[in-house]
Amino acid sequence: MIQFSRKVLSELEEELQVLSFDYDNPIVMCEKSTQTTVKHLYVLKKFILDNGFETLENEILFFKTIKPKFTSKLIYFKKVRNLESRKPQGSKRIIRKYLDNELNKLNNYFSENMEFYNYYRTGSEFIDHKIFIRNNVEINYNLEYFYFELDHRFATSHDFKVAAILGNENFQKYIENKIANLSNRKPIEIKPQIELPTMKWTESKSAIIELIYALHTQKAFNNGKADIVDIAKHFEIMFEINLDDIYQVSNEIKNRKINKTKFLDLLKENLKKRFEE
Repeated sequence: MIQFSRKVLSELEEELQVLSFDYDNPIVMCEKSTQTTVKHLYVLKKFILDNGFETLENEILFFKTIKPKFTSKLIYFKKVRNLESRKPQGSKRIIRKYLDNELNKLNNYFSENMEFYNYYRTGSEFIDHKIFIRNNVEINYNLEYFYFELDHRFATSHDFKVAAILGNENFQKYIENKIANLSNRKPIEIKPQIELPTMKWTESKSAIIELIYALHTQKAFNNGKADIVDIAKHFEIMFEINLDDIYQVSNEIKNRKINKTKFLDLLKENLKKRFEE
């Protein structure tokens, strides 16, 4: 159970990392990430329902430690999506006030759930057998109202509470980073010198970076003397895409376990089909 869960979690986190690089729009990124997390959570649920737990200790471990790592991501992505979609237009002062208000909501949540938060964060275990075993509702640390609507084959009274702690802590870091960036933000808008029809890149960011690295390796520009950053800047202008993190994304591509040249292989395959037709 533990080995399988770790494998599914590792695959999920790898896919989420790719999505975070591929999509600059945080709302779209959250939607894609939520879909991916739900897909992997379903795989995990099916495995648990099919195989069960060998011991009560394994069941406690799963619902206290493993499952919340999945569901906390759903909570985090939902909160980030809501934050970004409701963010007001206006000055830095208006945005700062909005972000501060969201932080206050988080602080209120932690205050309302302080008893369980302290139990979990101090590593306590004395009531684990009551709150992380299925179909057991003896202890009530502000039990979530929707608990009775959950699939109790795959839920305990408090595994969602743990997920909420993890998700909210990550969301708090996200907001704090947004606040820190308010004073350091220096947007640089690069526009072409001549009027051109709008041409937006609609494939993934990793795809265009595969293409840029392939062209650079082939020495396709300036007899091979063009720098990779200069090539990326031209692509940014032409296709209205932000490639400031080109080195980070290229490292992600190089670390892929499967098919490091996925986009280039697809280009070759589709072009061959087109010529044949």
